[in-house]
Amino acid sequence: MPNLCATFRKEAGAVWNRMGTAAALGLSLSEETLTECALYNIAVAHQGKDIVIDLATKPAEAKHGADWEWWLVCGKKGIGFRVQAKRLFPDGRYRSLRKSGANPYEQLDKLISASASAGLQPLYCFFNFPHQQFNRRKNVCTHPYRGPSFWGCSLAFPDQVKSVHSNRLNKLIRIMFPWHLLVCESDSVNLLAAVTNFIRVRRPTDNVIVPSDLPSRVRRLMEIGDQTRKAPDHQAYLDDAYWDAESKTPDDLSGLIVVRDLR
Repeated sequence: MPNLCATFRKEAGAVWNRMGTAAALGLSLSEETLTECALYNIAVAHQGKDIVIDLATKPAEAKHGADWEWWLVCGKKGIGFRVQAKRLFPDGRYRSLRKSGANPYEQLDKLISASASAGLQPLYCFFNFPHQQFNRRKNVCTHPYRGPSFWGCSLAFPDQVKSVHSNRLNKLIRIMFPWHLLVCESDSVNLLAAVTNFIRVRRPTDNVIVPSDLPSRVRRLMEIGDQTRKAPDHQAYLDDAYWDAESKTPDDLSGLIVVRDLR
């Protein structure tokens, strides 16, 4: 069973290559497709006794937004993120990051306010492909692997994104971090300690990040996931079991992923 850090890094490379091939052919992949595929692959890779991942994607006809919730959990406590994905375009811009109008960051402001209301950390996930800007960026990874493909999935905090005042990669790259760094320390400390350290180092504030009790929607997904693993001949998808029932999940979410540290 691979560790979480290696799995996240591998999937970033897969996104990097997939988007690069698509761009070379003049094809595009949506943020929704990239997100679902990346999280699905990570969930499939971790169904062991140490790390278990449950994933529920809302049916397309029921979606009212593109945000996801990510929960990193140990026991009955967790740290939750509300995540919005943006993809890089061949011109070196994240075109959907800024909108036309009086407030180009209206969507970003809503991400921050919705996260605050739910007690979550707001986060951007940028999907990238080979671009010369990544070759100029100093490698921030402490692992022996040195290829630029781990930039395929990168994270950034919305307040820092807004402060850049640009949707260009060459401006935003300085506040991005490869997404495997979110869980990179989980080999040596528990998952919540690893995530807390990630936030503390990369978004120093006066507020200390404290794991919270798990909301009912997260507990329900975990329970359904456990039931599904105990009955391999089940006749229903986890998605259907979760969304068909009363989940008390915000309407404007596209999905929920829960990463549990069972060690």
